[in-house]
Amino acid sequence: MRILPVLTVAIAALLQSPPLVPRPVLKLIVEHPALAPYVHPEIAGRMPLVVSDHLLEPGVTPSRFGQPLRIVPDREVGTKPHLRILSFDVDGFRAKAVVEYKVEGVQAIFDLRRDSKGWWTAVDAKVTTHGRSPRK
Repeated sequence: MRILPVLTVAIAALLQSPPLVPRPVLKLIVEHPALAPYVHPEIAGRMPLVVSDHLLEPGVTPSRFGQPLRIVPDREVGTKPHLRILSFDVDGFRAKAVVEYKVEGVQAIFDLRRDSKGWWTAVDAKVTTHGRSPRK
């Protein structure tokens, strides 16, 4: 019985990095109408929109409200208002992203699809509130 190769494969699977959110998906998320009521560009300190780099693929930084997003290392973002990707699960041409915007007490789940050419679309988004009531 050869256990070593089986253990090696199992350990490699555990050490594999989680999938990262491509920048085009980040653009779909920050521009999605489901998040619009919570972003509040009119409040001081909310623009440019700050995004943690947690689970974020490197690449071109999208814009929101005419300003590039401010991508900040996760360990440095602290308590500043910021979006953070909590998880990104990919299964073939489907993906699910969970995003948190703590300052507004919301979490959003995005259902995403990728076509055969690699283009992503957001087919659904659900926002739940927790911790505080959303601003109107």
